[in-house]
Amino acid sequence: MGPAESTAGNAPDAEPGLSVARSVLAARQQELVAALVADGPVPDGFDPQRLTAVRLGLARKRLGGIGQHFPALAAEVRSDPTLWELYFNWHLSHPPMPRAGSFADGAALVDFLDDEGRLPTAATREALMLRMDTSPAPDGRRIPARWFGVRLVRVGAGRWWAAGSHRRWVWVRGPR
Repeated sequence: MGPAESTAGNAPDAEPGLSVARSVLAARQQELVAALVADGPVPDGFDPQRLTAVRLGLARKRLGGIGQHFPALAAEVRSDPTLWELYFNWHLSHPPMPRAGSFADGAALVDFLDDEGRLPTAATREALMLRMDTSPAPDGRRIPARWFGVRLVRVGAGRWWAAGSHRRWVWVRGPR
């Protein structure tokens, strides 16, 4: 393959029809992505049932990634239909940030469910550890907390006191 052949796909379009075709294809791809991950309408020519199946599969895959960091939370979401519906709506309205990863997704889900008053009891300990081990950054992400001291942690209506440092905590008052 020569230099002319390797850059042929990157060259400006020689034919105006090709440029129009590419822009139409890009618009169709945007419609499909919106339908899959952002609750957009089903694009023309796609089977709504298959699109729904793929949409559910993507939500389950995202929950599986969250479950690597927050297993109790993921298990509760999978087993409770009303919690699953709440998660699914959150999934469609909160697209994952490209470089943030599944921990950031899980932290955002914990915060969302706690704000809604729907954080499962089984996930309370994970939420407490999240709040003790991280602090919110100005851009909404969570950054590791690197300090020693006593910290008041709130999850839902509960308040717990803990003493220690990053990842080494002693409960002064709270769940064990």
